[in-house]
Amino acid sequence: MTLIAGIFSRNDQSPTDSDCESLRQTISRNPADEVKTFRDRRSFFAKVDTGVFGEPGSFMDANGALSLLAGEPLLSSGGSSRLDHLTLIHNQALRRNWSALREAEGTFCLVHYEPQTATLALVADKLGIRPLYFWIDEERVVFASALRILEGLSFVPKKMDLRAVTEIVALGAPLADRTPYAGISLLKSAEVVRITNEDTSRECYWRWDEIEEMRDPEPACLASVYDRFRTATKRRNRNDTNTAAYLSGGLDSRCVVAALVDGGVRTQTVNFARPGTQDYYFGNEFAEQIGSIHQSVPKERGDNVPDYSSLMAGVLGGLSLDQWRAERPRLVWSGEGGSVLLGHVHLGESIIELMRSGKTDRAIEAYVAREQIDVPLKLFRPQIVDNVRDVVVQGIRDELNQLRADDAGRNFYLFLMRNDQRRKLAGHFENIDLHRLEFQLPFFDGAFLAAVMATPLDLCLRHKFYLKWLSLFPPAVAAVPWQAYPGHEPCPLPVPTGLAYQWDEGHQADEDASRKRNVIEQASAMLQSIDFPKDILNKRKLRLATWIHSRGWRDYKYAIEAAQTYHLYAQKCGGEFTLSDR
Repeated sequence: MTLIAGIFSRNDQSPTDSDCESLRQTISRNPADEVKTFRDRRSFFAKVDTGVFGEPGSFMDANGALSLLAGEPLLSSGGSSRLDHLTLIHNQALRRNWSALREAEGTFCLVHYEPQTATLALVADKLGIRPLYFWIDEERVVFASALRILEGLSFVPKKMDLRAVTEIVALGAPLADRTPYAGISLLKSAEVVRITNEDTSRECYWRWDEIEEMRDPEPACLASVYDRFRTATKRRNRNDTNTAAYLSGGLDSRCVVAALVDGGVRTQTVNFARPGTQDYYFGNEFAEQIGSIHQSVPKERGDNVPDYSSLMAGVLGGLSLDQWRAERPRLVWSGEGGSVLLGHVHLGESIIELMRSGKTDRAIEAYVAREQIDVPLKLFRPQIVDNVRDVVVQGIRDELNQLRADDAGRNFYLFLMRNDQRRKLAGHFENIDLHRLEFQLPFFDGAFLAAVMATPLDLCLRHKFYLKWLSLFPPAVAAVPWQAYPGHEPCPLPVPTGLAYQWDEGHQADEDASRKRNVIEQASAMLQSIDFPKDILNKRKLRLATWIHSRGWRDYKYAIEAAQTYHLYAQKCGGEFTLSDR
């Protein structure tokens, strides 16, 4: 299954024909998609399957109980096919048993419906990578695997959650189960939400903070993590002999490609970087070294984070059969997740030591300073400032307070994995009906995650463990320089001169200059908009910031982009907003 959505009535009122039809029309924007539906007295489900995995993503038993799946659970037992795994989970769910999910190593979301007991269960994978959103009141539940589906349904109320949108501005995504809309929630990591006529319960079938730390010597830890990574790659690849993968100038995609090629898989790699950068040069050099079939597709100047999914879909769609004969041509390998999971990006010794000393608030302050997290308070109306001033720090504190790892320092690492990392692919899944690609994500394999999280934290900081781990790969992996993170272990190989470095201030300034005109144009359009969020933002101060930015006297891009985010969701919500207390 690629997309799933539905309506479940918590009383005897059937979903209306108009609501069902609205959902059916909204689930996919691709007119060629066949939308399959299921309906009974109290429910309506819709699904779209693009056939990427080549196996069914739905199962209905003889009594009419239904399970719908997006993604792959990849159970370590219980058969080898996707349908085998779904059937096992379905049969256990009938008995309120979620033990099979503890063996699920893939990324997925799942819906289970039992008409006999009028029960609906919504299920997330162990890290919640594959999103499932839901809105619930006393009468019904509406759920979807893409937020845009709920956005497009007029019968689902939309009111901007000011706290969540402020977290988007500061952190790039909301924390916990929040979305930009009050009342619409996102399943959390390893969560099962069970809904009946009478109540709603939430439980977790897996806790990352319960993993015990390995006491083995470092070489044994390295070998364990490497073995789990190879297994994660083989588990996902099945018997494919041809596949496609992203290949940047960093380490994460390099390790994925190396594991594939070492396993005898003919791999089509694509690099999306600007010529003259380390990202471009190192990716291309490694492709030649490892022997992949490679293409370079330069991204636009000033577009730091383009829609890589659509770019890849365009490249693969343009290949002839002579160039590309993959068994599952819309499955693409990505190194997403490796930098935070294995490289421990965003962490440092000071944050870890503060956590271990019980100084959580100071650890949060250090993290906020390290990541240059900011909310432009001067842009807000006076009555709004106090409502948003501390919400980011409070949100981080709330998340940390829910974690109880034996090593308190690891709690900050788990906070990043359960929030920052699991939201990174939201955009990919939002537009999956358009680009029609599914990702293979070995860095998010459950068993691999567990092995890394069992490794002593101090071994892993600043990519120290990661660089030693490279020695277990084929020699080609360490034969070409890679782009290292600032403040982390440097690449030990000589880096050619004259190549732009992604985090260099001069390179960043050059990229920002390319975006300057667009930022000013967008700010002007926002200021002239009839639906400017005047109850939230101070238009006079935004106009002044835009004017100063346009003349190059000071960089107010961050403030203008923040205002655009509030404006976007104010438009979607007709100007209505609230401060979430969740």
